[in-house]
Parts: sequence; C-alpha cells; structure tokens
Amino acid sequence: MVLSSASNAAAVTAASRWVVFACGGHWFGLPLERTREILPPGPITRLPGCGPEVAGLAGIRGRVVTVFDFGVLLVGRASAQQPDHRLLVVIVAGKRVAVLVDEIIAVTREAAGVLPLSADALRPYDIERADVTGIGAYEEQPFLALDPDRILGPLLT
Repeated sequence: MVLSSASNAAAVTAASRWVVFACGGHWFGLPLERTREILPPGPITRLPGCGPEVAGLAGIRGRVVTVFDFGVLLVGRASAQQPDHRLLVVIVAGKRVAVLVDEIIAVTREAAGVLPLSADALRPYDIERADVTGIGAYEEQPFLALDPDRILGPLLT
C-alpha cells in the first residue's frame, strides 16, 4: 500500500507497484517500472577519488554501470558492508544505474489513501522532502516511497 501527501498524489499514483527494500533498518520503496533487475552481490570496481556514495562500476549484462550505495545516501551506513546486500538496476534520467541496498523486502501494489508527510518523519534520514513521493506500507510496516531522479539525478551530472 502506498500513501501520499496531496501534493505528491499524482507522482505516487503513476507508480502502481513498488520494490520495497531496507537500508540501516529503515524501509524504502522505488517504483517497479523504473527497476530493471534485482541482483545478488557481485564484483564492483571502486573509482579513486569518489565519495562513499559512489560504490564504483559494475559490469551488468555487457554494460558498465555506475553503482551508488543507497545505505550511504539514505541513512549514512554503507549497504556494501552487508554480506548479503542486493543490487537494484534502475533507470534515472534515462540512464541505467545501480544502487546497493541492505535487502529486498518485497514487490508490492499500492492502495488508495493519504498520509501526510511531516518534516519530523524525515529526521532519521539524510533525505530532502522533495526526494520522497509519499509514504507506503507493506504488512503494516511503513516505507518511504522515493523519487530516484531526485535522489540520484544530481550525482549523474
């Protein structure tokens, strides 16, 4: 179930399914239609001079893809350090990139509803309000529905 603030209802409604994942014990969701694959841990080549949010480069199906660490970006703790982390291949600003997450929780459909998102709700995260399209829930556990373009787009420029 995905719930949103009234101002972001159109953005949340556009995504009917979500990939729900965990980073640092918190749950997040990305639109399924923007997610191309979910992969197990694999080799990543670290790039010198990059910050911790850039895990490196990975070869995925014959393409070299930039890999970002959502754990670092969202909660300040590297998902790459988790032994059984997962790699989500997503489309951001028309480009294929990958993000590391601690674990995949589920792929879920949204349900109608509205839940206001206050600034206090984002206090535990390193996220701007505009990066979140709403709040959802899977098996009564809330998750933040994220806009991948808002979070990763600035890192691609």
